[in-house]
Formats: sequence, structure tokens, C-alpha cells
Amino acid sequence: QKIRASCKGRKLTPEQIKKALSRRTPTSLEIKFQEIINKHNLPYKFVGDGSFMIGRKNPDFININGKKIAIEVYARYYKLKHAETLEEWKDNRKKILNEYGWKVLFFDAMEVNECNVLERLGEVA
Repeated sequence: QKIRASCKGRKLTPEQIKKALSRRTPTSLEIKFQEIINKHNLPYKFVGDGSFMIGRKNPDFININGKKIAIEVYARYYKLKHAETLEEWKDNRKKILNEYGWKVLFFDAMEVNECNVLERLGEVA
């Protein structure tokens, strides 16, 4: 509890964030999303391992054709552990990424299916 209290409110440097994320492997939901991207040869790449940062945030996927489109794939349960509401988390994420000129799309576990992903990514193409 003492260690937890001493770390509370401490801001990590971008290098510390990147190092911590580099050990992260894709979740099953991110793998499912990646399989849809690969199957249809869509121009998106997984960067949720800390290989690409926007400000102090690390999106799950980004567009690799020069468009500033970031994608967040999430399970509601885990996001609600870190925010009061899902909308609060989304608004915070969207606000930060928009400051850098990025558009962000959110896909929850129920929305990660082939038809929905193709339809929503086709709208931004």
C-alpha cells in the first residue's frame, strides 16, 4: 500500500510508457480484429505494443496509408476498471487524439465482426 500511495498521481515519461507496452501481447479481441484486417487486406497495422505513440497515448491500430485514423478495440469490462463511465474514457481518448489531428474509431467486443468492421472502415476510406 505504501508503494501504491507513493506512485499515485505520478506521470510516466513517454519512454517508460513505451517500455511497459513493449511487453504487451495482443488480446484475443485485437487478434480477431487483426485477422479481419489481414483477410481483406485493409491498410491498418497493430501498434498496441507501444511501437507508435500519439502524445502519451498508444492506440491499438493505425492507418498505414497516411490517413490519421486510429482504432481502439476494447472490452467494456476492462475499460470500466479505469474510468467512471465508458463515455468518459472515449471522450478523454478522443480529445487527446484529436489534438494531434487524429480521428479515432472505437470497436467494442460486440462490434468486432467482419460485416461491422468492413462497413465502418469503409465509411472513413
